[in-house]
Amino acid sequence: MKTKQQKNKNTAIVTGSTRGIGKETALLLLEKGVNVTISSRNQDSVQNVIKEFQVRFPSQKENILGLKCDVTNHSDVKFLVDATQIKFGGINILVNNAGTVFFKSIIDTTEEDWNKTIDTNLKGAFLFTREVLPCMFENNSGTIVNVSSGAGKYGFQNFSAYCASKFGMIGLTESVAKEVIGENVRIMAICPGGVDTKMMEDIIKKGFTKPNFNLMKPEKVAKKICDMIFNEESYKNGQSIEFYNI
Repeated sequence: MKTKQQKNKNTAIVTGSTRGIGKETALLLLEKGVNVTISSRNQDSVQNVIKEFQVRFPSQKENILGLKCDVTNHSDVKFLVDATQIKFGGINILVNNAGTVFFKSIIDTTEEDWNKTIDTNLKGAFLFTREVLPCMFENNSGTIVNVSSGAGKYGFQNFSAYCASKFGMIGLTESVAKEVIGENVRIMAICPGGVDTKMMEDIIKKGFTKPNFNLMKPEKVAKKICDMIFNEESYKNGQSIEFYNI
């Protein structure tokens, strides 16, 4: 049940938040006093991060919720959104960060690879956006940041499924932005360049040539995401922000 005190506190859902950009974004939001729901497909990862966060923020244990969630599964998504509303009384922020990638030529990309990439990166963002918007409309407050990629702006060899999913996130962002006009809700996309994450490490091991520039640290992208959330005058509904290590 919602209480007045709970309803007035910012609450965020950050998907794919047990490592990399998602984890750093969740940390920064907690530092700002925001209630945060973290999630991952791996229950052990969720529990480990919850313990870590509770040690780092001992006075904010009640501000943290962690749940296993497969972002491609509507039942999981609905359960997480409902649980967040029950615990915190509302949802003001959504960061669609969960993602996966295959480094393969189009000929070697299987249908399973394609489906997993599109379902995780794009369908997951769709499902979460669809579930949280009614709550944001009710509270007349909301910000959604979709974590796209530089690969959502430019096609890259051997990343056809990934590029398709990230281009799709920008299209989703621009379309929904028109639907939320007048509701005090903003939806935006961030398109970071190379980021020093486990995902990047994994594709380098599989043959991707490491970029000849310094990769961004996940916390740098997380700071940009938080700036997009809280600095409303600088980032407008429907924008896709390219962000590189310069």
